[in-house]
Amino acid sequence: MKDIPRTLLIGLLALTVLRLVLAATAEVSADEAYYTMWSERPDISYYSKGPGVASSLWVTTGIFGKNALGVRILAPLLALGSSLIIFRLGRSMFDPLTAAWAVVLLNITPIFNAGSVVFTIDPLSIFFWLGTMLALWIALHRTNPWHPAWFIAGASIAIGFICKYTAAIQLLSVGLALAACPRWRSQFTRPGPYIILLVALLGTIPVLIWNAQHDWITVTHLKERGSLDESRGIHPTQLLEYLGVHLGVYSPFIFVGLMAALIAGTRRFFKKREEAFLIAFSLPIIGLYFALSLREMGEANWTSPGFVGIAILLAHYWHHTRMPGPRKALFRHLTVWSAVILSAIMLHTDNLRRLGADWPYPKDPSKRLLGWRETANTVEQITKVAARDLGEDVFLIGNKYQTAAGLAFYMSEDLPIIRPTKRFPPVHSIESPIPANQFSFWPRYDSKIFDGSPASGETATSPFLGKTALYITDEPDRQRPPTTIRETFRQYEVTAIVDIMRRGQVLRTIKVFACFDYKPLPL
Repeated sequence: MKDIPRTLLIGLLALTVLRLVLAATAEVSADEAYYTMWSERPDISYYSKGPGVASSLWVTTGIFGKNALGVRILAPLLALGSSLIIFRLGRSMFDPLTAAWAVVLLNITPIFNAGSVVFTIDPLSIFFWLGTMLALWIALHRTNPWHPAWFIAGASIAIGFICKYTAAIQLLSVGLALAACPRWRSQFTRPGPYIILLVALLGTIPVLIWNAQHDWITVTHLKERGSLDESRGIHPTQLLEYLGVHLGVYSPFIFVGLMAALIAGTRRFFKKREEAFLIAFSLPIIGLYFALSLREMGEANWTSPGFVGIAILLAHYWHHTRMPGPRKALFRHLTVWSAVILSAIMLHTDNLRRLGADWPYPKDPSKRLLGWRETANTVEQITKVAARDLGEDVFLIGNKYQTAAGLAFYMSEDLPIIRPTKRFPPVHSIESPIPANQFSFWPRYDSKIFDGSPASGETATSPFLGKTALYITDEPDRQRPPTTIRETFRQYEVTAIVDIMRRGQVLRTIKVFACFDYKPLPL
């Protein structure tokens, strides 16, 4: 780090401390709680992703505890690491000023700031994506065909893959980067690219083994997520909406600049090897998801690894843009401050409400991140009352995995609920014959348990048979539970409707159905 300008380094360290404080004090979101449940049930892979995020959380919560800091501590540290890699790449490709501005751009971008506090798969994905780029760049500038950087690049793809499957696109990026520069094309006759491929394939082993044992359910899931499972046709408005979302989460000035840099770099693909290298690691993933958005709009974070590298290219082009000084300074200030303001809003939308903005929570996209502690406390009280009135323990079912995970994270261990072993989740997802999420692969309330050895001839029974469940939904307009619930319980009734309040507004409304006399569906 000795080559990093002191001001930039101090700024990054201060920002990391601030992010750690925010990470430790903000409530854990439902998605983070869901991945924490994965880490409590270790496996070689999972329904929708490899074991990377679960393994990371297993380590951090084991050290720091099952709390906000334990869940999130890696997010700020990975953001710092990604910033340092960006600087190293930018300085090696261009100059220290370009590298410094690329780091600044990265750290004022709202979507990157969100991923620097909230820990999901994206901080891991971006860090290892950049790690691959740096290792390959180093390898291409070494004469040793067996240089360790080739192995590191492959390992970075492998680890990135078990965190997020889009890392596999980097194998295409490696090929494009080598093909773009005449000097690098000779690498195809050397061991380097094949070292990357072989080492990267190691990351697929746990995923392939797990899927072979579970009817390749991840393949089905990915087809559904990419809208490849049915004929949806082409819908240009979906692409326009996707672009609009990007304008918001990247900030308008930065996103327009990133797209301009991407287009300019693509046009110059065979002219400058530095630009070609960055485009090779950006265009495939960005182009893929923009193309898929013509069928159905995806998530903005899916393209984020590609835009991180383009930040270097944007800083380079901006540095050499011919524009009158005052106008250039004006654009720079508008870009920086608009992004900083949007980042502050995205990280904590209540900041706007403190300033007097009347922004209803139902229209706030971040509301799904908020209020889970209070929601869990409310459901706890309802559960205790139900168990007391019935004179026996009950079990809990969430209307979706986010509800189940968000409640489970904050609930007490001593609740009067039916939980035969710790492998059973405190709050279940609705049973389904077709796997819909990771809950489908854990012990479920439709599971049967042998009291002794199956070989002894004992009959398996369900500890939930004939018991009462509380079905918890955040859909207050729902008049009755879904069909699966109605078919497996003798009767039901609404037992509670509670508004979860925040700053004098309704954050979410919880509706609870008491469902009596559970009877599993016949196989």
